[in-house]
Amino acid sequence: MTDNKCALAMLEHVSLDIWDLIDELRFKYQHSPSYHLNSTAFSQKNDTGDWVMSCCPKHTETRASFGISKEPPYHTNCFYCGYLGTLDKMIEIAFRLYDGEGIKLLLSDYIFEEVRTPLDIEGIIRDGREPAKIPCLNESELIKFNSAPTINKWTYDIALTYLMNQRGMNTHTLNTYEIKIDVVNECIVFPQRTRTGELRFLQKRKIGSNYQGAKFINEGSPIKKDILFGLHFINQLRTSPKRIRRVRMVESPLDTMSNYQVGIASVATNGKILFKNQVRELQLAGIEIVDLFFDNDDAGRDATTQAAEILTKSGLIVNHVLYPKQFVQNQKVDSNDLLKLGWLDSLETKSISLLGTKL
Repeated sequence: MTDNKCALAMLEHVSLDIWDLIDELRFKYQHSPSYHLNSTAFSQKNDTGDWVMSCCPKHTETRASFGISKEPPYHTNCFYCGYLGTLDKMIEIAFRLYDGEGIKLLLSDYIFEEVRTPLDIEGIIRDGREPAKIPCLNESELIKFNSAPTINKWTYDIALTYLMNQRGMNTHTLNTYEIKIDVVNECIVFPQRTRTGELRFLQKRKIGSNYQGAKFINEGSPIKKDILFGLHFINQLRTSPKRIRRVRMVESPLDTMSNYQVGIASVATNGKILFKNQVRELQLAGIEIVDLFFDNDDAGRDATTQAAEILTKSGLIVNHVLYPKQFVQNQKVDSNDLLKLGWLDSLETKSISLLGTKL
């Protein structure tokens, strides 16, 4: 079978929480080019039993007529305009994607939910049941980049210059997080590990800002919704006297590394959406307090509101790290920018409960 057919076949054997999926689609859609043409898409959500309904992405409406079935392989049906199709095709229409890209988005860390059986450590200890195993990469896939300087020293040095001079990373931080250089594809390699340290996939970012094509290239399993960059370091200390109970939650690996460099324990969501599987991994790592620090823009504030809600419902204490007043609203700033300015370790933090749920 082709890659797309194989991926589509997977939908028959996985569990999607359609209720949550529509929330995720709505969040992503609000920050897409299509939003101004049909601002109600994926809103007005309700459950009819067999379908979860919302407003149709194919036409404007104020009453939910578009349904996604609750059972695999997750068909879609607009009971007003008559559209019938698969979930991946509907996503391609909504987000103006090319043929075949809808299933890739479903398998990305935005949409795809893991198999119905969760990773249950306590259950495994109790009765010996093995959970569904998610494929991981062999460590050799990371180690092979150690020879990068001998393959193409010029590209290797450019990447290091970018990381150290433009991003402010030091050698200790780069070594700690096992950052490698893919000189063939001209990418910086960020290893993405599970909470227990297995190498799930490699996130590759094009070097600098002058590049052709996609900014990120991922290699490895597309199931990413339980991954928090940097969490495996924290998990190692879970049963030690140095256990970490509080982390700063950011968006990108570079943001996590920036906070680490000033002595702040941090994890990255690898995007603007926090998933339930990620929250569960935080809890299993012994985290009790989360300081949210997403980007200083509308999408970042929406992400903070969404993350605060799910974290609070899960019983964690949630705070919001405030950007310095020198930065106006929507000014593009993140942890790495503040590291370079020397302000990252002196920011004010307030309880989400004091700020209200809408930030």
